[in-house]
Amino acid sequence: MMGAEGLKAEQRESEIPITHRKATRRDLPAEWLDGLLVASCEIQPESTLAQAAGILVGAATELLPDAAIGVRAPSGVVVRRSPRGEEHVDPRDPTRLFPDLLHERVVPIPGDDGSTLHLASDDESRFAGTGVTEALIDRLTLLLAAAIRNARVFERARRQRAELQQLEEQVIQTSKLASLGQMAAGIMHELNNPLTSIVAYSDYLYKKAERTGVDHADVERLGRINEAAERILRFSRDLMAYSRPSPAVPAAVAIHAVIDRALVFCDHVLEATHVQVERDFGDVPLVRGINAQLTQVFVNLFTNAAHAMAATHGGRLTIKTELTPTEDAVSITIRDEGHGIEAAHLDKIFEPFFTTKPDGTGAGLGLSIVRNIMTSHGGKIRAYAHASKGTVFYLELPVAAAGER
Repeated sequence: MMGAEGLKAEQRESEIPITHRKATRRDLPAEWLDGLLVASCEIQPESTLAQAAGILVGAATELLPDAAIGVRAPSGVVVRRSPRGEEHVDPRDPTRLFPDLLHERVVPIPGDDGSTLHLASDDESRFAGTGVTEALIDRLTLLLAAAIRNARVFERARRQRAELQQLEEQVIQTSKLASLGQMAAGIMHELNNPLTSIVAYSDYLYKKAERTGVDHADVERLGRINEAAERILRFSRDLMAYSRPSPAVPAAVAIHAVIDRALVFCDHVLEATHVQVERDFGDVPLVRGINAQLTQVFVNLFTNAAHAMAATHGGRLTIKTELTPTEDAVSITIRDEGHGIEAAHLDKIFEPFFTTKPDGTGAGLGLSIVRNIMTSHGGKIRAYAHASKGTVFYLELPVAAAGER
């Protein structure tokens, strides 16, 4: 008789790792293997985890019609099949999928995402971990693990395709805007000569009318013609300067001039949305930056503010500049009285392609570009919701060195 020394207690099959059970588990009946094979063939490459798990769990419940079988994934996917029909998760024990049955076994699905297979019955011995049922569970978990991997790969590919499509659309839109900008620059160039003539002749007639005592109303009309023509000429020259390629080397920049130029560019949007601009400019030094890029920062911020206040039928846009306490940077605070930004979105608004605007009205790149420009300038930008209403953007730009001023 063999001695007891060296003998190990017999392991239940369920306690042996799946990859080591081949020598101990029984073979599945041919019809069971056929059922699993057919189910796995029904899973399409583009199937979601819920769809794939539904197919596999459905096949398993046909093989074990007296059992309840389900799958839970950390992503929130839950698939349940029970002979008792629809069941609900017990809020006292959310790990159970079948609280109405006395016994529920949870089997980890191979992988690193924490997904689990659930098998439940009123009979404690139904899933005791031995026999042909255990072999079925082994194969089912392996098939589910493969479905999870495939679903992950397809979901990543789907997201990449969506991002690529957004990039393609943005490239097309950027190309259209570039073409439009070139046309606008050409038009402004053609307008400059006649505008210069209008300004010169209207100024001459205005001064002559003042000297010769022409009717006061006519003098005033000539003054308005001259003022309007000069405004258009200034705008066209600013637009031409803005459209030219900017030097890559930062220089000393008057931040108030940049802000005023951006307000001129946004004048039509601000007027259409009934926005009143309030300047609170402090005595600040020149900042270090690239003029055209900083203009783009404020054009984006002012346009967004106007759109935010359009829903509230206008409001006040307040722009405040001051020297920071450390005196090494100029701070610019921009506050609007629009609908504001939800707290949950404040950390996302600078991400590429994130937008809260309706489809087709925003690409979600404006604030991302603003942040990139500020970062490249060694500056800072952050946003927060105002206590009463609206949104506040706080910017800091480094002061130009003494040799640059």
